[in-house]
Amino acid sequence: MFWDEIKRHYDAGSAHQFLLHFNVNDLLYDDVYGYLPTIDYLMEQLNVLGCNLVLGYNTSQGIRLPNVGRWRNRQRMLKLIPRDEKEAEKKRRRINSTVVFDKVHEDPFVRIDPSPSEDLRKRLNNLLHQGRTKIGLVIDFLEHLAPNDPSLSNVAKDESQLLFNQIQNWASDLNIRRHKHIILLVTQNTFDIHPNFTVNSEIPMIEIPFPDDAERLKFFEHLYDVSDDASQMRKTLGNNQEREALARETVGLNLFGIHDIVQQAESAEQKAGGEPLVRYRRESIKTFSHGVLELGETQRGPAGDGWYVMRTIRDIADGMKNRDLRRVPRGMLILGPPGTSKEYAARVLAGEANMTLVQLRYANQVGEVTININQNGNTYERNLNAGLNFIRGIAPTVVFMDGIEQASPHTTMNPEDHERVFPPALVNAINDMSLHGRVIWVGASQRPDLMPPIFRRYGIFDTKLIMLPPTGGGRMEILRIFCQGQTSGNINFRSLVGGPETDGLTWRDIFLIVQRVHNIARRSGRDTFTEGELRQSVNDFVPDYSREMQIFMGLLALREANSRVMVPDGLLPEYQEFVDDNRIDKTGINRRLMELSDQLGLDA
Repeated sequence: MFWDEIKRHYDAGSAHQFLLHFNVNDLLYDDVYGYLPTIDYLMEQLNVLGCNLVLGYNTSQGIRLPNVGRWRNRQRMLKLIPRDEKEAEKKRRRINSTVVFDKVHEDPFVRIDPSPSEDLRKRLNNLLHQGRTKIGLVIDFLEHLAPNDPSLSNVAKDESQLLFNQIQNWASDLNIRRHKHIILLVTQNTFDIHPNFTVNSEIPMIEIPFPDDAERLKFFEHLYDVSDDASQMRKTLGNNQEREALARETVGLNLFGIHDIVQQAESAEQKAGGEPLVRYRRESIKTFSHGVLELGETQRGPAGDGWYVMRTIRDIADGMKNRDLRRVPRGMLILGPPGTSKEYAARVLAGEANMTLVQLRYANQVGEVTININQNGNTYERNLNAGLNFIRGIAPTVVFMDGIEQASPHTTMNPEDHERVFPPALVNAINDMSLHGRVIWVGASQRPDLMPPIFRRYGIFDTKLIMLPPTGGGRMEILRIFCQGQTSGNINFRSLVGGPETDGLTWRDIFLIVQRVHNIARRSGRDTFTEGELRQSVNDFVPDYSREMQIFMGLLALREANSRVMVPDGLLPEYQEFVDDNRIDKTGINRRLMELSDQLGLDA
């Protein structure tokens, strides 16, 4: 629990000022008062710590004192407490009940203008330097007071800068620590605040995380317990087993989000979950990460060991299950031409390992869904910071990065330029050893020669799955699977895709062929299609890339292989000639790549 970390620092006298970030607009559970909005929860915990006067400040509301009646009414509105619960005397002392508003407080703070001013600054400073009353101060929306703005420096030019400097000075003021005062600075995204706060060793950064499975289940149980026996809420939440399933399915939502989805289901007189929950999660994750992350679908892989990829995936999944992190890579590369099931492999990895799957989107893929609060041109970096915090919050997670050669904010065809423009926050997250076993970074590329250098660092992306176009037998099996229940009469799959004339067709190509022939049948009012129509669709299909370009990309992938087990068992002739048992002739591959690059006008 994040509050335990604050209390350890405070009790040990190692810090008295803290920076809280990430899930700062949620409900948190208090042992006496139940679920409280975050700021009210923080004020109540300061009361528990023994603060005689607890107050808050932000630039829009100014100084405010805790109002128990206000948040009790909010609890009733959200149906977080029984309808008939009275304002009974609690076993904890009432917040600020021991304060005598005499000389130190004879001019109430509430009369001060919310904007930073000399009067506000002096009153706060005087309050924190007196020793008669122990103070707990919560400053929220810190980004409005101290934004990530180069113009905000240590040189005092106006009252905002003076207050900014004063808050920094409080962190190292031992008199404040001696008087046992405590200051909490609150922001959602640390990118939005001045970096002086994030690099100050005197100000511990404490993340308020998303609720885990146990906390989500506890919330569902609470909603169930405070509702009437015959209420729609109890029908919506279901039995014990259904509530446990809901707790697993709501990963990636905070308690406010969970409350919303339950209220919507209750209003519609439906069980919580299903497709409405999936849609809500998808939109919530996209919004909370500002479009940088998208929720992916997970699925289980095919039974048996017919697909060579499953050997690696099942080994990783077993390592996750048994917490044997030597079997769990920090990162994985999935390399090969387009259409060779790279994304499918990532979905299966997440499904087999029972992990959430999110896809990371790059600067050139994101339509900005929030304005940049500081308008300093770093909107993607700001949103990426929120997305990375979100990834940490919903672990265990598979993060799928498709087309990693495009991962730099400004795409360049020169790999030497990638190191300079690759987002530093993403580099730091990928290098973060504490995420091993909690986050698996999966990068997919059709042009590994253009990968940013971080994807070649030892110890991170050492697991490399090579995805190549299937052989004739593989194409026949893929076509058979896609055609199930849609054909009339016997189909000779070998004559359709088993010969060398269809070499190079990928999983995606065959899917498009079947989709098109299905449309042909539907135009004639039929649900099934014939072999002749299927042959027509095969003959009509034109791949996105020339055969030479596809071979070029396939050889680039094969050149990266560091394990024969992670290369397809069956290979087309253009790849098989470079593979002899467990040996891969990378010198020969390089020669062939040079020939192809001359033909294609590319650099190998």
